[in-house]
Amino acid sequence: MNQWSSDFLGPGFEQCAIGEGATAAGTLVRFAGVSGGSLDRPALVYVHGWSDYYFNAELARFVAARGWRFYALDLPEHGRNLRPGGRPGFVPSAAHYLSSIDAALDAVRAEGSGPIALMGHSTGGLAVALEAQRRPGRLAAVVLSSPWLVPHGGRAAGRMLEFALAPRAGGRPERILPLPPRGFFWRAVAREAGGEWDLREDLRPRNAFPVRAGWLHGVLTAQRELADGPPITVPTLLLASTRSDTGLVWREHMRSRDAVLPIAPMRRAAALVCGELDEVLVDGGLHDVLLSAPGVRREAYLRLGVWLDAALAGRGAGA
Repeated sequence: MNQWSSDFLGPGFEQCAIGEGATAAGTLVRFAGVSGGSLDRPALVYVHGWSDYYFNAELARFVAARGWRFYALDLPEHGRNLRPGGRPGFVPSAAHYLSSIDAALDAVRAEGSGPIALMGHSTGGLAVALEAQRRPGRLAAVVLSSPWLVPHGGRAAGRMLEFALAPRAGGRPERILPLPPRGFFWRAVAREAGGEWDLREDLRPRNAFPVRAGWLHGVLTAQRELADGPPITVPTLLLASTRSDTGLVWREHMRSRDAVLPIAPMRRAAALVCGELDEVLVDGGLHDVLLSAPGVRREAYLRLGVWLDAALAGRGAGA
């Protein structure tokens, strides 16, 4: 039985550890915004991106307002699971991502029998796509929020880099790669930099965690396996901005674009891997559309709600 305790997000939010010791799978957060009701209500489970944690209480309230259950997973070595002497951001393989998601789904299923929609952002979107591809029977719907489905530079470049990193990933997976820091997403989102969100720097650094060889190799391998695998059969939504700018120099228009991942390759990759794909592309969206300006968020939530209602309509507990 999971032991829930109060979460720092405030009233209604609770957290519990899932897994123990060497098999720790992360921290699950739930929002008790709906009291009573049937246990066969749908649930939405959110998985954050790399170098991030769950903090968007607005998403939880959006889900609860529809009468659904809401959960969010903080992955190992991220957010609520960071510990002194740890390896921030280091998730060494797709298998580790999937084991965390599986543990979260088990915990959610233990609390109710309703259909489950799984939502993942960025690298979390990649992990969610793999989960849907490999274990589709557990899910009723999938939302990919600006997912990192394809390597920077394309599949060919990704395979070359995967091959080059293999010796380091096998011998020194924790080795930090000398890559330039990127804080553009933080700059667009954080209140102190002109955004509207209060971010805890002890849980999410401004310039992201160090990129380690084993982590990057694991991501590239997961992207290749996703592209080479069977189509995702679960109804899937791609939620993203209409425009991107992933340049190395900050521009003010990055406050209304995806400054992390290019949109066109993302859309092509999603179309290739998803057998039943819809798109919600929102003008003015950030890398995480649900952290964008208020008007952009309103449009995104309206369209997301319509899609989820349709995707979950009529689906029973065994969906």
